[in-house]
Amino acid sequence: MDLPAYLAERRINLTAFAAEIGVPPSTIHRIIRGERDPRGTTIRKIVEGTGGKVTASDLIAAPASPEAA
Repeated sequence: MDLPAYLAERRINLTAFAAEIGVPPSTIHRIIRGERDPRGTTIRKIVEGTGGKVTASDLIAAPASPEAA
């Protein structure tokens, strides 16, 4: 599952999710838009924060979602 789909399923915005996992909202925004590849620590926080619904594979080299624009 990609991160935008997880956020939509959970009905949470990226700012709230970022606060939950301790990452700046701008980082999550750039990852979703494909403007930034997440670092290892950020990947781990996202995977843990989503309970494994979003995997490291989902985050690495994933194309940007058109809905995220």
